[in-house]
Amino acid sequence: MSLLHLLSYGAALLAFLFVVLSLACGLYYLAEFVEEYTVLTRKIIKNVTGVVVAIHILLWMFDDFPFWRIIFSVMCHGVYTLNLKTFPFISLTSIQFIASCVLVLIDHFLCANDNALPSYDPNIHNTDFALIRNKGGGILKNLLNFVLQKKDELIPMASDVSSSALHSRKSL
Repeated sequence: MSLLHLLSYGAALLAFLFVVLSLACGLYYLAEFVEEYTVLTRKIIKNVTGVVVAIHILLWMFDDFPFWRIIFSVMCHGVYTLNLKTFPFISLTSIQFIASCVLVLIDHFLCANDNALPSYDPNIHNTDFALIRNKGGGILKNLLNFVLQKKDELIPMASDVSSSALHSRKSL
């Protein structure tokens, strides 16, 4: 193993430690903020929960997400907000907290399979967004597929660059 390899491993380890330390500092700052401004934090959590519920309803309306899963997820968020009654004091043995923990696990296992965000399919060469929309699926999935297709058209592949350079040398 060369010195350059050892140096790169050391740099990667140092970068990883820097990221972990930065994350820990950020979490510590947020914990201090929550402790100092409990009323503001409660309002922020309540508003963010309302936004998440609204996004769930919009995904059901426009992207045809399963109705009963959306209802279950909205109900879960309702149970989560019950913890805000005594915020910042949350009893780890209260029914609301235990129900929230159980519902988080159930909710994540129900919505994780079929409704994952799309990945790019290189076999699809149709770049017209209107035609992609008519193929089925939701607006969000189709929009992300469209963006991923455009990104791959704008960024040349390494094999494309080397073949065009080879072609230009032959023409000289």
